[in-house]
Amino acid sequence: MKRIISITLSLLLSVSLWAASKRQTVIFDVDIHCQGCITKIEKNIAFERGVKDLVCDLDEKTVTVTYDPAKTDIKRLKAAFAKINKPAKVHGETDETEQSEQQEHAEAVDAQTGASLQRE
Repeated sequence: MKRIISITLSLLLSVSLWAASKRQTVIFDVDIHCQGCITKIEKNIAFERGVKDLVCDLDEKTVTVTYDPAKTDIKRLKAAFAKINKPAKVHGETDETEQSEQQEHAEAVDAQTGASLQRE
């Protein structure tokens, strides 16, 4: 009986470690002014699909999000912040990086619709 219990506990531990290893963390720069902003973020972003942990830092104006990449991604998290009127940028991301992402998205949309990529 002890052997069955120890095997079961070992399996549970290995499954929980495997699940935790799939998580990713991203730090967003967000325009946070007060505790009200933090409350708004915590009440909305914490319940987005795939979000496992959320930490707001008023002094640094950052939000650290730990998420399951199988359920969400950075683009969806940014959209969730925009939905509550708190646009977020990945910490350290430059405007150049953001423009590059927008260009890639536009090219992908053009490719899906069959539209010409040439601009006049």
